[in-house]
Amino acid sequence: MASATGLPAGSDAIVRVSGLTKTYPGDRKGHGGVLAVDGVDLAVRRGELVVLLGPSGCGKTTLLRCIAGLEQPARGEIRINGRTVYSSRDKVFVAPEHRHIGMMFQSYALWPHMTVFQNVAYPLASLEGMGKDDVRARVADVLERLGVAGLDHRYPGELSGGQQQRVALARALVGSPSVMLFDEPLSNIDAKVRRRLRRELRELKAQADFSGIYVTHDQEEAMELADTLAVMESGRITQLASGREVYEHPASLYVAEFVGEINRVQGRVETVAGNGATVSTPLGSLPVAGVPPGARPGDAGWLTIRPERIAVVPAGSAPPAGGPRFSGIVRDAIYFGARQELRFEIAGIAMTAWTAGRGPMGAPVRLGDAIDVTLPTDGLRWFPA
Repeated sequence: MASATGLPAGSDAIVRVSGLTKTYPGDRKGHGGVLAVDGVDLAVRRGELVVLLGPSGCGKTTLLRCIAGLEQPARGEIRINGRTVYSSRDKVFVAPEHRHIGMMFQSYALWPHMTVFQNVAYPLASLEGMGKDDVRARVADVLERLGVAGLDHRYPGELSGGQQQRVALARALVGSPSVMLFDEPLSNIDAKVRRRLRRELRELKAQADFSGIYVTHDQEEAMELADTLAVMESGRITQLASGREVYEHPASLYVAEFVGEINRVQGRVETVAGNGATVSTPLGSLPVAGVPPGARPGDAGWLTIRPERIAVVPAGSAPPAGGPRFSGIVRDAIYFGARQELRFEIAGIAMTAWTAGRGPMGAPVRLGDAIDVTLPTDGLRWFPA
């Protein structure tokens, strides 16, 4: 049986958060208070990277800072590697430096006046009983594992962005922490460099085999890095699942809109059969493959479909089967190289489809072109308003 954390009840976890709540107080009159984390449950398996994804103000960074010990929650419990580091009930609060964690920030926070060796060795200075030879051996080992051996005498300003990332991770890992925490470490980097560094971080994860929690607002970054994705809204985890599950089977309209893009049309449930339904829309009565549990005839909401699920062909061609078909008119076409974004209208309703780069016509699409459109039933989802 699965718990609210996403792990089987009673299973081992390197990090376990239970009922965590954090409130920022308002002014002296009690105005402006913010409930930043609202009763969150979360568990991280050994070797797993959980990504907290959400817009600014959703509580993801506050949750990470509570786990790190940089913020003190109001209620709940945090356990790291089986040890309680925070408990409101038992009045436990372990300082950050004693939680046995590693952390990477938005800026890698490498000290520019220190060499790579000195930066990486710094966390070991507080460990009792570790001699100079032990420190040198530990630093050499972690630099070797992360592919930056031989750079130990360089300064951060003499390194590439990828090398700086590896050194920052080496410094975080050198003390053999129970868990790694990442606070949007790639957010201030150029988009092309960011994609390369994401690939490198995946490789580093495989090499170092660490457990971690990673915060980002970037959907693409989250999908690429996450073993498990936790989508946050208003201080709560709205959905906790694999990236594929979140994208293909979003738990709510909020998740569907935040993770990827959707077209949506107002729709009222007519009939429900199992996980499917028939929904009345301005396009007519449409069969829908996915509705949330508890949906009933008469419920008002939104019918949704991802742009890439819509099939578009030139008018008069044989459209693919698998769903209702409509005639449409192209209102805009934007070429992105590998794909083309078509904005069109069917029955007066504006929608967007993504097609292969040369478009459904095998040639550039013109404004006003007539098209035939199929909305595959297995791509249609309904959510309550």
